Amino acid sequence: MSKPLTDEIKMTIKNEFIHGFVDEDGVRKFPSVDNLVSRHDVARATLYRAATKEDWQKQKNQYQSELQVAQDRERMDRMLDDGRRLDDNSIQIAHAMLATVGKKLQKAISFERDNPSSEAISASELRELSYVAGNAQKIGKLALGQAQEIAKVSADVSNPEAFSRIMEQLDEVAEQRASQDVGSLH
Repeated sequence: MSKPLTDEIKMTIKNEFIHGFVDEDGVRKFPSVDNLVSRHDVARATLYRAATKEDWQKQKNQYQSELQVAQDRERMDRMLDDGRRLDDNSIQIAHAMLATVGKKLQKAISFERDNPSSEAISASELRELSYVAGNAQKIGKLALGQAQEIAKVSADVSNPEAFSRIMEQLDEVAEQRASQDVGSLH
């Protein structure tokens, strides 16, 4: 025989139905009314009547929607913090790379000043230093959101007019290239 559905038990069951409960493994569970009937040993028909009358399902849906929004906001905040840390670290790395290149160049300039007949740095070493400096600049600009590669392809495609203008420009470029190709065939 099931227990009577007192106001206290009903509030506990309603809370578990709407807000769920954390099981022994630390996982939040959202039980069905039938699960709660078994869990609390109450009459099924009585519990269903109370749940229907007080519209527990609507309250549960609203709570889960709010919970999802809060979790999404928390996840976004975490991602933003991670992005900031990554950008800060990238900027520090870029600075360190540029400082290393600068020290090597200063050392080479100083050596050549003291030894005018000697070459302190070879063309290949200079090319490598230039490559490192260029990469450091790209890393730094990317971390600051100023990467030219990104700026070249960014467009506001949510604006239909901007998208149409871009498509028209692409069509014009395609026509120009096609006419140049035809002209070169003759």
